[in-house]
Amino acid sequence: MAREANAEQQSPGATKIIDRIPRAGAEGQLEAAIRDITEALHRWPGLSSVHVIRPSPPEQPAYRIICVFDTEDHLRAWDDSDDYQKLISVADEFTEGEPQRTWLTGLETWFTLPVSTIADRRPPAFKMAITTFIALFPTILLVHALLALLPEFDAIPAIVGDAISVAIVVLLMTYLIMPRFTRLLKFWLYPDRS
Repeated sequence: MAREANAEQQSPGATKIIDRIPRAGAEGQLEAAIRDITEALHRWPGLSSVHVIRPSPPEQPAYRIICVFDTEDHLRAWDDSDDYQKLISVADEFTEGEPQRTWLTGLETWFTLPVSTIADRRPPAFKMAITTFIALFPTILLVHALLALLPEFDAIPAIVGDAISVAIVVLLMTYLIMPRFTRLLKFWLYPDRS
């Protein structure tokens, strides 16, 4: 999905998720094509990480490739590159149907997408805001309460203390709390529309 970039602002990190269901009998060829893509990605500027999740039928019939870039501009440059176009044309030969592609930027990356036919849906902004508030508010209170127990913490400048507490909260939200919380609220964030 194309998004307009503001040239005067540095865009936040961006994630692209690609789900590819292998053609029957072409699993090995698709896996080799995905390996070529990930090797090229590792040489591309701005890549933070790339992960490949193998299929686990019937719940997850697709290879899921998760590419995380430091900026949306770097991700867009990769998508527009000749290298990428050549590599995906090979992978498309061994993919059943059209691969599902999802772009995530900003707070959207806190919300895990289910591996299914609804993987291209995102929760509405108000649901993401409510979920984030419910998870963030107690996390902030807890981190502040725990840091207040440290006598050394009162001795450092307030701005440094704030930076430390914000860093702890962001790490907890990104790696621990939000992945679990969004799975818990999957029924509300990603309602079954069948």
